[in-house]
Amino acid sequence: MKRLPMLMRVQIHGEEGKFPLWLPLFLLLPLVLALLIILSPLIFIAIIVLRLRRRHLSPIVRASFSILCSVRGIRAAFDVLCSMRGLRVDVCNGNKRVYVSVI
Repeated sequence: MKRLPMLMRVQIHGEEGKFPLWLPLFLLLPLVLALLIILSPLIFIAIIVLRLRRRHLSPIVRASFSILCSVRGIRAAFDVLCSMRGLRVDVCNGNKRVYVSVI
């Protein structure tokens, strides 16, 4: 069973020192769901307008729109989000460093 990532750790090392930051991602999920509910009428209107003007859109936009508005597209986005667990990004530039870890 796939699980969503729970925490994101960000460390910024610079000339001033080290700045660690822990972001609890599980607390952002209710905020995202509330925002989705608030914006759902606008999303619904956008879907209707894009479906009516489908012939005038480029093939790339049509394909992207059909993937994003399908169950397979939503499932793929969820799979990408779940597979972020264990992601580590380390960027160095001279004496500055940014480290991001998803737990």
